[in-house]
Parts: sequence; C-alpha cells; structure tokens
Amino acid sequence: MSTAPFPGSFVSPLRSNTASPGDLPMLRPVTVRRRGNPQQGHALETLGHAIEYLTDTRMFSIGDTAERARAEAEAVQIMMRASRAVFEECAEFVPLHTRIARRLQAAMPEWMRFLD
Repeated sequence: MSTAPFPGSFVSPLRSNTASPGDLPMLRPVTVRRRGNPQQGHALETLGHAIEYLTDTRMFSIGDTAERARAEAEAVQIMMRASRAVFEECAEFVPLHTRIARRLQAAMPEWMRFLD
C-alpha cells in the first residue's frame, strides 16, 4: 500500500513552508508514501467501509435526535483517527529519485545553493 486513505497530499509537520537561509526553497508539499502489510491494508479497507457506511446511513435517517447524530459523528471521528493511526504505523517509503535528490542537495556546497 502506498497511498493515503484520504485523497490529497499529507504535508509532514516536520517540514515547513518557510525556508531558513541554509535551505533550498520548498517547491511543493512533501508527499509521504507508506507501505503496509496485508493486515494493515485490510484494517484500512475495513475502517474506510465502516466510515462510508455510517456517513451514508446518516444521510437517509429522518427524525434522529441531536444526541444520536452527535454520537454518530463522534463514531466517524474515532474511526478516522484509527485509520490515521494505522496509516502512520505503515513503513514510510521514499522513492529512489527522492533519495538521490536529497543526497545531492546535502553534498552541494553552501555557496552553490543561492545561485538561482
């Protein structure tokens, strides 16, 4: 598994959009790719289906109390947090071209970083 359970890019909290003087400017968000084992993949799939089921049934429920709606919303949030936790347990996968680019950037002399 190499994709997030939710569409879009996950921006790592370790990277910021502001570059310090020694860093190259960040051109785009860092996409974190992860590979999980079959059990993690099954857990993500099951949680995704459960979340989808709850949200779909909430659309067609008529006359629900506010307390029940709040409980269902909380259940969806709990399952989404569990899905994120399973996803974060998967091993991070860094593509070869990214590893090469990082290595070259680290080896680049300081004075060459500002020649743009």
